[in-house]
Amino acid sequence: MFYFYNMYFVRVKAIICFFMCVLQFTVSCTAPVFEIPKKSDQFADWENEGKINASFIASGRSVASTSNTGSPSLSVSYIATAPNVDSVLWQFPGGNPASSTLVQQDVTYSNFGTYDVGLRVSNLDDTDYRFLENYVSLYYKDDWSFGADSWSVTGTTAITDFVPFVDASGSSWIYVPHTIENEAKCVKSFTGFPSNNLNLEFEYKLERIPNLYLATNYQVSSTSITVSGTTETTTFTLSNLVSPTQYVEADSSPTPTKFSSPTTYPGQRRLTLNYNNIPIWTTSKMTEGIFRRVKLSLPSLENFNLSYQISANTKNASGVIEYPFQTDIRNITIKLDNSK
Repeated sequence: MFYFYNMYFVRVKAIICFFMCVLQFTVSCTAPVFEIPKKSDQFADWENEGKINASFIASGRSVASTSNTGSPSLSVSYIATAPNVDSVLWQFPGGNPASSTLVQQDVTYSNFGTYDVGLRVSNLDDTDYRFLENYVSLYYKDDWSFGADSWSVTGTTAITDFVPFVDASGSSWIYVPHTIENEAKCVKSFTGFPSNNLNLEFEYKLERIPNLYLATNYQVSSTSITVSGTTETTTFTLSNLVSPTQYVEADSSPTPTKFSSPTTYPGQRRLTLNYNNIPIWTTSKMTEGIFRRVKLSLPSLENFNLSYQISANTKNASGVIEYPFQTDIRNITIKLDNSK
């Protein structure tokens, strides 16, 4: 009896071992080419240490495009730097080409997003791998240009209300001067973007202007007379403000009239960002001369419009802007959120 029980146990054990071997073989055969087990997150960008090294360099990782069609065409050049290799195999998921056996390869990416890169190098002694997730990031960065395929103005806004320029770091910048009285609104269309997991970021500044100087009408009360080589200065009699109001520098001649704005601004909407004409962000708080950054998750649409709307200024009894402020916007980007 013990003999048969023992034989039965041995057979069951053999069958279990057989299936475990089959399972181990199946898993190893179906594992991704570049999927190497990692001990912890600190080895996310690791290189295994063998007799050869699966290393490479690339012409760019974070690549910006000003295309608002969602289908930019940008190229990244990769070069395998591993020495003493007999074969090279690249994997470029989402790129063109998707794979290559060349030491140097140019890859074209035609959609906004993030892309993995894998490299396998081999010789007679060893094979090394390197697999990097989200290695290339292709995102949108606005250039703040006005035209048929870029920003346009609506309503009572004039293009001259928006003053674009490039700052010292090369970032495109736009601002609306404090002397603009009407509502200033600009719109841009975006088509063919990824329909989910998009983040919009930008920086803005609402700067309170403490003083305004308005041109003043005047009458000549005397003329210049030269006596014995000495010239008497012409004098003026100041009267009313120039109509319509004309804003000038503080040191203008004749002496302008100074208006001081209140130290506390009312809680009115000053700057609004619209998504398909629906407000998704708004603020009326002055930023005390510094830029503040905004990060928003965009709704899940491939085609959409963005518009920035600066509120019209109110006037006091003298027809002067009561709460003058300047609006600055810069560094607008749309990127894929890798955390989702």
